[in-house]
Amino acid sequence: MLSSQWKDYLVTILISVMLALFVRSFIMTAYKVPTGSMQPALKAGDFIFSYRMAYSWGGKNPERGDVVVFSYVTQPNTSYVKRVVGLPGDKIQIASGKLIINDTPLDYELEANNSSVDNPSPESFDIYLERDLGHHRRVIFQKSPSEQNFGPLVVPPGEVFLLGDNRDASDDSRYWGTVPIGQIYGKVLFVWLSLDWQKRWGGERYPSIRWERVFSGVH
Repeated sequence: MLSSQWKDYLVTILISVMLALFVRSFIMTAYKVPTGSMQPALKAGDFIFSYRMAYSWGGKNPERGDVVVFSYVTQPNTSYVKRVVGLPGDKIQIASGKLIINDTPLDYELEANNSSVDNPSPESFDIYLERDLGHHRRVIFQKSPSEQNFGPLVVPPGEVFLLGDNRDASDDSRYWGTVPIGQIYGKVLFVWLSLDWQKRWGGERYPSIRWERVFSGVH
């Protein structure tokens, strides 16, 4: 027979496990970012929390500018993270790499500090501030003029158009189409840990920590 103290201990463990599973399944889920397709907002080695209830209560839908975790219809077991740029009914077009939403070209401003730590290669890439309809974000383009064109495409009802912020190094809706809102798992809230495997220590065995990114918000 278990003593009363041990019973209380086991009940506490059980409740803790059930609470952790509930939080992971219905409230928050942690993910690791494996690539730089969402730089500068997210970097390879970032560990993020996604809020699963962001779009499941009150019929709320994603908003333009949200960074979301989702799966693609043909790859339901793989999670991706991209930014929502097109909502249902939006007309999306890309001309020479730059976005046009509902026939309105977005405004792009070159970031003055091109040697920023957020630039993966200042010799090859530039960071721009991209503005649209009251929203803005930092995006990366190759220095050489982009010849990429896309669309126009009207986003179907119940779906969104997604892009990576690292525009010349991202597979996204330009290549595999729009994503049903039902495939979105949640909205990315913040980075809780960030490991830089390019800067190692301890005999090249351990990554350094990007302390400035720990518990930083994602915008």
